[in-house]
This record gives sequence, C-alpha cells and structure tokens, in this order.
Amino acid sequence: MPSAKHNQQPSPKAPVEIVDPVWLIRALAISLAAALLCAWLTACLLFYQGAWQLVLQPSHTLDRTPANVGFTFTSVRFGDFNTGQPHLNGWWIPASTASTSGASPLTVLYLHGGSGSLSDTLPVLSSLHSAGLNVFAIDYRGFGASDSSQHPDADRMAEDAATALDYLVATLHITATSIVPTGSGLGAALAVQLASEHHELPAVILDNPDPDPATTAAAARPSRVIPVRLLFGKRFAIAEPLEHLATPKLLIATGAPSNPALSALFGNAAKPSDIVVLPADNSNAATAALTDAMQRFLARTVPAGR
Repeated sequence: MPSAKHNQQPSPKAPVEIVDPVWLIRALAISLAAALLCAWLTACLLFYQGAWQLVLQPSHTLDRTPANVGFTFTSVRFGDFNTGQPHLNGWWIPASTASTSGASPLTVLYLHGGSGSLSDTLPVLSSLHSAGLNVFAIDYRGFGASDSSQHPDADRMAEDAATALDYLVATLHITATSIVPTGSGLGAALAVQLASEHHELPAVILDNPDPDPATTAAAARPSRVIPVRLLFGKRFAIAEPLEHLATPKLLIATGAPSNPALSALFGNAAKPSDIVVLPADNSNAATAALTDAMQRFLARTVPAGR
C-alpha cells in the first residue's frame, strides 16, 4: 500500500504580481499634483486673509492734534458695537465762523486714507476748517487711538464710517442734510458708499481717491502664482458706485492729472460733478485753492436752508 507521503501533490506556486510602472508613475504624479494644489490653496488663503496689509498701513501714533495748529477741538470716544465700551476715536472741530446766511455751518465727516492716523490729516483738516465747516474726523479700528484688538479691513472701515455718521445724527443731533462725507485715498470709497446708502446727504468730496485698489494691491505684491487681483476682489472699489452716484461731487486731484486711471475715474463719474486740479506742493497757495474750491462747490450745491 503506497504511503500517504507519496500521494501528496505539490502546492501550485502563487503567481507573482507585476506592478505596472506606468501606474506607479501616475499615482506619484497625482499625489504630487494634489500636494501642490493644497499648498497653492493654502497660500491663496493666507494671502486672502492678509491682503489688507497691501493697501493699509495703520499707525497708532497720535503725536499731533488740532491744538498744534491752533484749533479748538474735542476728542470723542464713541461706537460701543454692543459691548458697552467705545471702540472709535474722533476729533470734533467746530467751525470758527458762523454762516453768512444765518444757517448752521455744514459738517464734514472726514474719512482719511489707508495709512497713518489722524495726526497725519492736519493739513487737510486745516483746509476744511478754513472753509468755515464743522469737522468730525475719525480713526478707524486699528488706527490711532481707536480699538486695536482687530486689524482694519474694508468691511470694518465701512462699518466705522457708518457708525460715525450715526453718531453725528443720533448723538450730536446734526441733520443728515447738512453732513458732507469727505474721503481721501481709500477713504473716498467709504464716502461714496455712505452717499450711495444715504441719499439725504447733500454732497460728497473725494480727495485723490485710489481709482483701482486691486491694481495697487497687485503692484505691492506682484506674483505669477497667486491671483492677487482676483483674491483682493472689490475691496474699496469706487469706480462702479461712482458711475451711478447722483449726489453732487467735488473730485480733487493734486498735481497734473497724469494718472490715466484717475482721469478715467473722474471722467466716468455720474453728473453732477466738479473736477479740481490743485498744485502738487504744500504751499499756502495750494491750501487756499483747496479752501476756495470747497467753498464754491458747497455754496452752489447745498441749499442754504437745508
């Protein structure tokens, strides 16, 4: 009888799997592409969150006040944003002369540009004060003595501008028909937004607005990898709303109007609009020209009785 040992059949060998190298290359390429995409998306997200720094350079220094140029003023804290603590700082500079018509002086809500603090605005505030206007100038959150717990951005600055207007109307009891928002640089976009949302405001003054902030941001951080203009979006956009704003406008440019974008911005602005080109220096003549231009514009566009 044959033994069981001789009846056992050898086990067949398992087939050897051969991995297609093309598949490996494809898998590696897909993994690498996914990693690069994640890195790019992360870079875009970080840029989006920090894009405000491309156009905003706030300062917390307040080393000069209207008292340095001989003006009586009051430092104002306002805007509690439901916290019970004021978040904004501003200067109230009353007009030094009464209106010749007997009406109360117009009040300018001054919105400065994206750099510095109120201390850097004294030359412009002097011109506004010399035009016989009340002036209320503010620092946005993240600027000057206003709350610095959050960095400034377009939305917060627009909210701060609206809060300042509300303070003038609700707390100081100044009628909206006698308030003229006035913006410089990026602050001009905020002034246009206020005028667009409050048609009772009688006029708006724009001093050297940035015609295309997205281009300014792209120039500050040129990149072939990150779509700077796309990610910056419509922050501080002014061109489109200015084309539809029917409120009377005084548009101010300093120096020769050689900036094609600024010329196009002013040329496309809805009527009525006055365009004034001032000398590029800081001479007394330039200051007097600015004061005269504002007085003429306001006398013609804002009803005396309001």
